[in-house]
Amino acid sequence: MTRANLHSKNISLEINEDHPAYQWAKAQADSVNAMGHIGTHIDCYTKVPVETNYQTDVHVLDCSGAMPTIDQIEGLELHGKSLVLYTGNYEQNGYGNPSYGGKSTVLDSDVLDAILKQEPNFIVIDSYGIGAHGDEHISFDKRCEAHNCFVIENVCLTQAMLNSTVSLDISFDPTSASTGKRCDVIALSQA
Repeated sequence: MTRANLHSKNISLEINEDHPAYQWAKAQADSVNAMGHIGTHIDCYTKVPVETNYQTDVHVLDCSGAMPTIDQIEGLELHGKSLVLYTGNYEQNGYGNPSYGGKSTVLDSDVLDAILKQEPNFIVIDSYGIGAHGDEHISFDKRCEAHNCFVIENVCLTQAMLNSTVSLDISFDPTSASTGKRCDVIALSQA
């Protein structure tokens, strides 16, 4: 199937000035950095991806019941791909509210190691991240970066997209002063 035969959908979450997450970020002491971490963004604490535009094949995992185990990761072929984790958090809870922030979408450390061993380019998630809020969140992102893998958070995935999404077009602005860099993600699906 050629790219011309695929349906494209922007799955990036954009936040306007009226959204509570925008208001929260603007009120922070380091509002420039906070603004980079709302909506769909790529975390870049220690380095940024080499390119500013990527087209990657995907492997989508349905994590709506539970985050993946090592057994579910081993045997996948992720090299150079985007591992897309559908947790259902965005679809069920919406973005930027207590229910969204309260749902656990944390990977076990051993599972993260198993993923990174397979060298994906990106881990893409429909939630606030793959580590617990705070220090673990940042340390997991840094571990990914050490393996040239980057985490893209807060994408708008739906259950209907699970079996049809075949690739992602990813672009971002590496010049942002924030460690969270606004990211545009286009899902390409079989129509």
